[in-house]
Amino acid sequence: MKFEVVRSGEIENIEEQYYINDRSFECNPSVNVDINVAIAYLNLGVDSEDMCVKCFWGFSPRESWKEASLNPSSSEAGKLKLVGEYEAGLTWRLDKNKMWESYFDKRTGWYCIGDPLLRKDDQAVRIIKNMITVVDNTNELKSVWVQPVFI
Repeated sequence: MKFEVVRSGEIENIEEQYYINDRSFECNPSVNVDINVAIAYLNLGVDSEDMCVKCFWGFSPRESWKEASLNPSSSEAGKLKLVGEYEAGLTWRLDKNKMWESYFDKRTGWYCIGDPLLRKDDQAVRIIKNMITVVDNTNELKSVWVQPVFI
């Protein structure tokens, strides 16, 4: 599954939240998405009109998060575009071979699912206020970083 980073200098006015009692992520305000990219029990919501990732949502119990020291790399504001033909209304699994692990840093408040180690040829793009996606040099999604508001 390939992605394209589009540097636009703009981000969506959306905020990722983590609902402690529900043990889940959700975006606020809600956005319309009709393609989902599944990672573990979480989803990246994609709008088929422009094929851009709009939100991150789903179940992720804090008990499954590994403690780590997390500081995302510098990122540019922009969009993350899903490349290829994907039918609206369906979910496509990204982590088919091995479920991605989740990490959390209590000090910084950052959550990361995927590979938290950032390399100099990775591309990091901030797509909403408190969410960064990282794509590697083969244009595959490597990780999703969220600094959620806990509710």
